[in-house]
Amino acid sequence: MADGLVAEALASMLARSGSRVVGSYADSQGLKAALDDGLQTPHAVVVDAENPVAGPPAARALRQACPDMKLLLLCEQISPDLVRCVMEEQIEGVVLTSDAPEEMILALHHVLEGRAVMPAGWHAASLESATVARPLSIREREILELASSGLSNKEIAERLVISTNTVKFHLRGIYSSLGVHNRVQASQTMSQSHGSRDVRDADQDQTQLSGGSNDIEPPDITG
Repeated sequence: MADGLVAEALASMLARSGSRVVGSYADSQGLKAALDDGLQTPHAVVVDAENPVAGPPAARALRQACPDMKLLLLCEQISPDLVRCVMEEQIEGVVLTSDAPEEMILALHHVLEGRAVMPAGWHAASLESATVARPLSIREREILELASSGLSNKEIAERLVISTNTVKFHLRGIYSSLGVHNRVQASQTMSQSHGSRDVRDADQDQTQLSGGSNDIEPPDITG
């Protein structure tokens, strides 16, 4: 999804590479309308992340509407909003507009094969973005729980029916979010977090039981 000349150039380049382009749309609503009208769901969508009408919001909308569709974001530079979108929505790939056309086509093929494709400098940008704490996504929690139970990346990939590269990608995001460097530290951090939450919940239950006062009245059991 892109506007004007960008969409036309992308469609032409992908068609020359042998890919079948089913259409180009200015925003996610246009694509969803076409899908509702009977358009066969494409295997992948390239989203112009710099387009104010599309961008990360369009990627989020498409992920919700078509969770199995692969998404490849095209951007000029890596922004904090882009990093958050990729992490939260489990976007399969990001390509820079400064990359050669051949690199974008190769990235699209990798995404279609189930690999995660990120540009140079992505890891540093994700670490910088993680300075503001964010909760782990449902998929990240799944992967961390399986990793904590002792499963290897390959075993996690088989269990969740994703590629090992995707597992590695999510683990890097988990480490960045938690401020750790490996799965052992990540597991310990999550365990400590759960323990603190359990203590807070217990304290809250005790406060509710006492009614916030030192005088505890017996419960009414007369019905």
